[in-house]
Amino acid sequence: MNQQQPQNPQNGGGAGGGGPLTGAREFTEWADRLSNVEELVDQNAWRNQIAQVRDRARAARSEYKRYGKKPQWDLVNTQILKPLYEVRNRIADELSRRESNESLAPIDRDPVPSQFSDLVRRYYETLGKD
Repeated sequence: MNQQQPQNPQNGGGAGGGGPLTGAREFTEWADRLSNVEELVDQNAWRNQIAQVRDRARAARSEYKRYGKKPQWDLVNTQILKPLYEVRNRIADELSRRESNESLAPIDRDPVPSQFSDLVRRYYETLGKD
């Protein structure tokens, strides 16, 4: 997956001029796309992180519209962009793991049968001692 960082948000965040936080119509489209991603993600932690990012972006957008106050770009980077990159990277890792033909362990591996769980636990404890 492409690890490229976006253009400097202070310069509008890209070619559209203004970006989602300060642009005229970009926020609604951006928030809708982010909402779609949130619905598709099956991990609750990731879904919650995306929702938090959307809420923070909405608050920054509201401040901009209400008071004409430009976003604090250092906070945008730490509270919006960085969490989105983290989720994106985790999703990319998970997709790679699921699509890999060279997987070391099957994804749908059955749990240890209950009659052997104590033996397996002791086995791993013994391995960890050496």
